Amino acid sequence: LFTPLADIGLIILDEEHDQSYKQSADQSPPHYHARDVAEMIVRENRGVLILGSATPSIETQFRSEHGEITRLELPNRIMGHRERIHEQEGRAGVIARYRPDASQDALTIDLPPVHVVDMRAELKAGNTNIFSMALQNALAGVLARREQALLLLNRRGQSTYVFCRDCGFVAKCPRCDSPLTHHREGSALRCHRCGHSQPEPTVCPECGSRRIKYFGAGTQQVEQTVKTLFPKARVIRWDADSASTPGAHETILQHFIDRYADIVVGTQIIAKGLDLPLVTLVGIVSADVSLNLPDFRAAERSFQLLTQAAGRAGRGLLGGQVILQTYQPEHYAIRTAANHDTQAFYAREIAYRRELGYPPFRRLLRIVFSFPQETRARAEAERAAATLRSRIKQLNMSGTELIGPAPCFFTRTDHAYRWHLILRGPDPAHALRGMNIPAEWHVDVDPLDLL
Repeated sequence: LFTPLADIGLIILDEEHDQSYKQSADQSPPHYHARDVAEMIVRENRGVLILGSATPSIETQFRSEHGEITRLELPNRIMGHRERIHEQEGRAGVIARYRPDASQDALTIDLPPVHVVDMRAELKAGNTNIFSMALQNALAGVLARREQALLLLNRRGQSTYVFCRDCGFVAKCPRCDSPLTHHREGSALRCHRCGHSQPEPTVCPECGSRRIKYFGAGTQQVEQTVKTLFPKARVIRWDADSASTPGAHETILQHFIDRYADIVVGTQIIAKGLDLPLVTLVGIVSADVSLNLPDFRAAERSFQLLTQAAGRAGRGLLGGQVILQTYQPEHYAIRTAANHDTQAFYAREIAYRRELGYPPFRRLLRIVFSFPQETRARAEAERAAATLRSRIKQLNMSGTELIGPAPCFFTRTDHAYRWHLILRGPDPAHALRGMNIPAEWHVDVDPLDLL
């Protein structure tokens, strides 16, 4: 984006909703959002910016609703050029079950049907497996027909936390206090925030009990469950652990394309724009993983991930389906994702944002204070809050409020305690203009999360 090109006429920001476009305050400077920089570049060059996404951010949708951005819609999925699709059909040696209408030389295809499974009902029926009966039956059908499936669980590892059934001890990271995740490889407990690793316990370090229990499921457990239920299935796991070496992502994808695997189990990586004509089933093992995080974008992120993952199914002549497992089938993010209804989700979400004063109606600025001593982190946050309250009053920023200070949701990271405060208003950064900002203030303008 910062390449010094002359006369830039066009910038395309594909998947504009993706969080990776934001260089946040906890990353190395400069801190910016690529979308904002791209807008500045095309404005100076009198060029055009295309923001592409099937699940655009709430801010982008809001701007299009108010005429700031020209909205162009693609009402149908484009499956591909007629000749290319017929070549794929012949090469794969499959009989097409889906014959969509052709628009000139392009074939379009409907979005796949989504079957929502209430996992509470599964438990009541006596099924304690992480796969519902509907998903098990769908997987069996895919394997019998020699097709392919994607299974999404946006959580790595074997089990998500380790617990002593006698004293209640939970294994936590000594550096950041997050629950440690159990990984099969190396029989280790790992922290997904700071990278700390330690051997899995054989006895409880608090009471000496051997009644150690592993709770929660990650991609490793999903992979293991598939192999147990379907011993002949060829399974690949695709997450940050299995693809940690250079070129690993490309290798895994090519193996799947070349049909060396029937099922891929993965995290959000598998929801990112893959075009796999033989994938006739997408199974979302748990749609609730990020839905209940204490962050105002939790529903938006969940809707985007579920919709993008569902879009991987049925992209060829074989058609496809999605099995979505959840404990909250009534949640609006789940219901609208199941109906592929972006506008209905936007209507509900924008009403929530308007009521609580979140973006795009008011802007946010977050300052994080991180120190080895918790008392120091709290003291610095309180000192900053007093300074900013004074400046807000002095600058007559009547529409701006200060929230906090308070401990961050992730209170510790890599031996440091974290406190934060939030400014909310039309232009909260105005409170910092002209200030000599201390190095200990980690400032994030328009943060993507408040965790």
